[in-house]
Amino acid sequence: MDRFCFFLLSLLGVCLFNASLSAQEDTYNATYLEFVRSVRFYPAANELAEPVLRLGQGGSLILSFDDLSGDNNNYWYVLEQRNADWSPGQLSEFEWLQGFNNNRIEQQSFSFAARAQYMHHRLVIPNREVSITKSGNYLLKVYLKGDELALVRRFMVVENQVVILPITRQAAMVEKARTHQEIDFSVDLKKLEVRNPRQEIRAAIVQNGYWQQAVSGIEPFFIRDRILDFDYQDRLAFPAGREFRFFDLRSLINRSERIMDMQQTAYQTDVYLVPDRGRAYNAYLFNPDANGKFVIQNFDIGDQADIYADYANIHFTYEKPLPFDGADLYVLGAFNDFRPWTEYRMEYSEADRAYHLNVMLKQGYYNYAYGLVSEDSPLPDFSETEGNWYETENDYLILVYYRSIGERYDRIIGARSFKAFER
Repeated sequence: MDRFCFFLLSLLGVCLFNASLSAQEDTYNATYLEFVRSVRFYPAANELAEPVLRLGQGGSLILSFDDLSGDNNNYWYVLEQRNADWSPGQLSEFEWLQGFNNNRIEQQSFSFAARAQYMHHRLVIPNREVSITKSGNYLLKVYLKGDELALVRRFMVVENQVVILPITRQAAMVEKARTHQEIDFSVDLKKLEVRNPRQEIRAAIVQNGYWQQAVSGIEPFFIRDRILDFDYQDRLAFPAGREFRFFDLRSLINRSERIMDMQQTAYQTDVYLVPDRGRAYNAYLFNPDANGKFVIQNFDIGDQADIYADYANIHFTYEKPLPFDGADLYVLGAFNDFRPWTEYRMEYSEADRAYHLNVMLKQGYYNYAYGLVSEDSPLPDFSETEGNWYETENDYLILVYYRSIGERYDRIIGARSFKAFER
């Protein structure tokens, strides 16, 4: 198969990408074009951290992605201010934006020394065109040629006004004690004057950057002096999951421990992972992971992995004597925004009693998990395939919002990232 045919097959997914995908915009992280791949959005100082900007502290966020269409496409980006619940904000652009909205992404480079041909795009925020003057929730929307939505990413701009002290414990409810993690926390207002904290302060908690299951709109449970306690039973209990599965694709020359076979031609590489099985009932075993995230790296060449890293066809196998009843199985992770797009749905083979999936990914280190989706459970359910163990190390982000009486927007007056049961 020559290079043209290889990419023709990969682009065929544009028509098959997701039957349910419509033009309706989404405020969750999502990638809408099949040939837009390897989307990452992170603080410049830590690519595994959540996209949080500290207001007035000089940091930046980096968006990077590849276009595998074979065309020299132009992309434009727009920023939107949002409320605490991510509904559209009430402020005009002049009140929170310094510069002009709707700008072209200028940084782009062709892939180099890779079998796959792609155009790499990179955006840094803030930049000479735009900067943000108020804290709060924001959306970054990227459009192909200025009119077709390509991707959406959430980010937060934060003030340093309060101190957040979190505590992680087993869930208080007996039936969840072994499977869930409960997050309690307090907020020290320090010198911030808040007249009515019960009405003006709200908080949100996100586990592993998985916004679909975030808990938001949390009011203080108890107030003492200038300390707000958020100590609930069961309301802030998250399924703990377990450490993510992984594979290491940073080299296409040397196999890592979870690569069973690697087949290369002049035009493509096929990587066959060691078959997986359900582990919901296996004993808990800690393994360091990236909590669902991925990084792009190329150990074969070294620097500039953004344009030197290659793409490969990754073959996943999930062994199971019988197919799941009434549910579809998906491979999920930050690399596909934890979204059960059709492209990541596995197909069951009765001949070898296993599910299979083949998907094209860029060289790097990946975390992933298997999730079930049914009509009764539109969000992926990991309990039957992965299990839940309260000891699991997870990343959490707490955001504290403040809207005083008469204000028209929700400030974020504090943010705290931490690990539950960190080793």
